[in-house]
Amino acid sequence: MYAELIFVDPMQVDQYSFAWKHRDSGRVIGGDWDQQENLTAIDSRFKFNACIERWKLNKTWEETGIYEFMLNLILHRNRPVDKCNSLEDIIARYEQLDDLLEKVKETGRLNTQRELNPSCYNEEGGIFIHIGRKNQTIFGGGGIHRLAIAKVLQLSSIPAQLGVVHSEALPTWTVYKQVPATPLTLNR
Repeated sequence: MYAELIFVDPMQVDQYSFAWKHRDSGRVIGGDWDQQENLTAIDSRFKFNACIERWKLNKTWEETGIYEFMLNLILHRNRPVDKCNSLEDIIARYEQLDDLLEKVKETGRLNTQRELNPSCYNEEGGIFIHIGRKNQTIFGGGGIHRLAIAKVLQLSSIPAQLGVVHSEALPTWTVYKQVPATPLTLNR
């Protein structure tokens, strides 16, 4: 189902797939898209690493290079990136991410999209996660900052938007539909 809510262990999400977009959410697709040679390590992504440097190494956002990175993306694409048009927008966005980290640290959980906006359709806009043939969770490109927060805080389970499901995972992927017994808490 499109934008279905699933729950995943963020510590198991180490790979990224560029193969599918949000419009593909809920599709069942075979092939080799989930094989190692077609995936990218999540820690090779600039935004992810900037978050790790900020929240684990206590660098400023400016020291991470994210401001310059975002400005270059906006210039290159000639359109807003993450709803940011200017340096002021970027600074405000990353201050909001610091606030989100503190809120998640305080509550021990990430909210579902429906909790954030009751009119939201399923988990649309959530952390985008594909399910590979061996039930491996693969990041699909949406929610990288929230995924970084979950990893930094070592959350045991997070809500996510279902991406593509590999056809060989059909018999078993529904394990991710189960609400965790102790939902969305910090590993301590």
